[in-house]
Amino acid sequence: MSVEELVRFIFEMVGTVAFAISGAMVAIKKRVDIFGVIVLSAMTALGGGIVRDILIGHLPPTMFSDYRYVMVAVITSVIVFIVAFIFRDSYRRSEKTVDAVNNVFDALGLGVFTVMGAKVAIESGFTVNGILVVCLAVVTGVGGGLIRDVMLMEIPFVLKKRIYAVASIIGGTAYHLMYIHNVNVKAASVIAVLIVFTVRILATVFKLDLPKVKFPKEEKSI
Repeated sequence: MSVEELVRFIFEMVGTVAFAISGAMVAIKKRVDIFGVIVLSAMTALGGGIVRDILIGHLPPTMFSDYRYVMVAVITSVIVFIVAFIFRDSYRRSEKTVDAVNNVFDALGLGVFTVMGAKVAIESGFTVNGILVVCLAVVTGVGGGLIRDVMLMEIPFVLKKRIYAVASIIGGTAYHLMYIHNVNVKAASVIAVLIVFTVRILATVFKLDLPKVKFPKEEKSI
């Protein structure tokens, strides 16, 4: 395994673990059983990559050709479930802390998978098509969470709360621009991940949302 392949593998594993933890924590909060936790965690971690691979015709998707990612997602989700089960009383009482931890892992996973999506697009020969590169970066970054929320019968988080897909767009665009301007690939990857991570955390801390139409509450009839 070359240094480049090793770096990519580490990035992918970090993103897989981060999103698997985030997905498991969301699933536990929704009171699903251990099977549901595993499925929702795996979908959060791997769903975006599946959609990306289908869009570019990379079949079967990486999830089904390299079982290491599935195994890591499953093992991670089981560990999170066991910890939550053993310490369920303190876990329930510490909801704000749990949400804060979830946001950190979610932001990290979003950053890593945004970059990996852009990398795959470029390696597939779409370097000159910046829009496609950024779209695949965003799909890889937000696709898993979107699938998870649909499975939970909720409006996807990406469509209603905080700066989420926008952070992925910014990071994917930054990586593509650095790549075409010959910035060192490893440096560009780290910078792009930090950009996405920083934007997501700042949006969470300062409760930044995109504008939406808010209707005044109807007055109760007398």
